[in-house]
Amino acid sequence: MRWRLLLAGGGAAAAALAFGALTMRRADARPADAGAEVATLSRSIAFFEQRLAADPENFLAAGHLADRYLLRYQLAAGEGDVRRAEQVAHAALRVAPNRAGALARLSSIHLTQHQFAEALSAAEQGVAADSTDAAALAALYDAAMASGRYGRAMWAAGRLPAASPAREIRTAGWLAAQGEVQAAHAMLERTCQGFRDESLRPQMIAWCLTELAGLRNEARGPAAARTLLNEALRVQPGYRGAVEGLAALAHAEGDWKESARLYGSIASDAHPDIHLRLAEAHRELGDPGAAARHEQAFLRVASRSEAEPLHAHPLALFYAATPATRDAALAVALRDVRRRPVVESWDVLSWVRFQRGELGQALAASDSAAAWGAPSPTMQYHRARILRALGREGEAAPLLREALRRPDLLEPEARREVAASRRG
Repeated sequence: MRWRLLLAGGGAAAAALAFGALTMRRADARPADAGAEVATLSRSIAFFEQRLAADPENFLAAGHLADRYLLRYQLAAGEGDVRRAEQVAHAALRVAPNRAGALARLSSIHLTQHQFAEALSAAEQGVAADSTDAAALAALYDAAMASGRYGRAMWAAGRLPAASPAREIRTAGWLAAQGEVQAAHAMLERTCQGFRDESLRPQMIAWCLTELAGLRNEARGPAAARTLLNEALRVQPGYRGAVEGLAALAHAEGDWKESARLYGSIASDAHPDIHLRLAEAHRELGDPGAAARHEQAFLRVASRSEAEPLHAHPLALFYAATPATRDAALAVALRDVRRRPVVESWDVLSWVRFQRGELGQALAASDSAAAWGAPSPTMQYHRARILRALGREGEAAPLLREALRRPDLLEPEARREVAASRRG
């Protein structure tokens, strides 16, 4: 969906670490590939694990260790690293002199795991401990945005230090959510240049360039976005986010062989939705057996009850595509709206209702999705289909035209629906 969810999940942790471990300068400015970075992080983790084992009260070692677990997760997608980071961050609360900062770190770890209520609670406690702490305010913005507490998010963003990267990143996200893509792009572009000028760690620069590519795609098209993503890979060879961005561009363009190659290089249980993209690519390449295996790999991870909060949106949409599993789709979508009533969750629920033929309830959910911010092309498409089914063609037609102006910006599920409707 639109860039408003940049900071949800792993993106929030990366942004938070922009002001911690990630902002450390490199003595050696030469780019290292992701494997070398993981090896370096693993050695650093082993060092701080030993320090903390010898001195459990060492809050500095605990903070460094939690940060590095998250950094390694960003590169290697090992789910165990997030759980270990949470354990260390919880233990550090007891001894940390800066309680606000420690709670901010814990909030970002919760958000990485889509534990929205816990993330918001930790961030609120951090701001209560110190209402001027930049890390706590940034964490509150991230958690509030991911939880659908948009007013609270704006309050937190407005109290971040002026002209700081923390504020610029969040303001860019807010502008993009309001549909002000050019302004958001200009602000994040300045932030990324600042990261370059400050010689921050390659992973942080690559992260910024990858997020900027999402805005550039919307503002200037896929060729311009691809240039940024390739730059991110030159800065941090093998950076997963940039590889995924290139895979998504290939997927949107129907380059199924390249999509399968790129997505296949980063497939993992930590990101099972990639298996859905691989399934589609292999189906288009004429290999239904491989497609079925990837769909099963997605379900094996995403359908676990403890994993549902992480993967509710793709899981509900996957179930909604098949009549036999639409009851399950509705159950997942309803639980997700209760967990976090963000506009994206309401949009998924509206589409599930539509697929079930519950048009009145679908429109009510779509109204909730349209209540804040600027709709993404996928939201416009979903709402147009619902309005058309209700006989409200005058409202549906302009929405549909706008949604299909750049079909490459639609989510994969929506692109498939468009293709199917055209074939029909």
